[in-house]
Amino acid sequence: MKSFFNFSDKIKAASDAALVKAKTKFDEIDDIAEYNQQKVLSAFINNRVSEADFAGSTGYGYGDTGREKLDRIYADIFGAEDAIVRHSFTCGTHTLAVALFGILRPNDTMLCVTGTPYDTKKGN
Repeated sequence: MKSFFNFSDKIKAASDAALVKAKTKFDEIDDIAEYNQQKVLSAFINNRVSEADFAGSTGYGYGDTGREKLDRIYADIFGAEDAIVRHSFTCGTHTLAVALFGILRPNDTMLCVTGTPYDTKKGN
């Protein structure tokens, strides 16, 4: 570092000491990152992702195997029963509406045990 910056030896020593002190945490972070990378790669392999899955589609995406595989990959990675991954969700409210329409049936009652979902949805 001395070749590029004119730091004092005291600052360099403090930097080295901080890195030694943080090494255990950095190693833990590296282990987590490696585990998650392997989990993602495994999900891609298990779902047999191929070059054809990256082809674009138009309209509703009927028969879009890439879109379907992406959903399965996310479900595998997060240990979920299923997933829906779309860039076209326009906001949090849109996403919540899709989820609620997916799980609630006509005449179902949804309980909000912590209060109303959005204060802004109350009438005046």
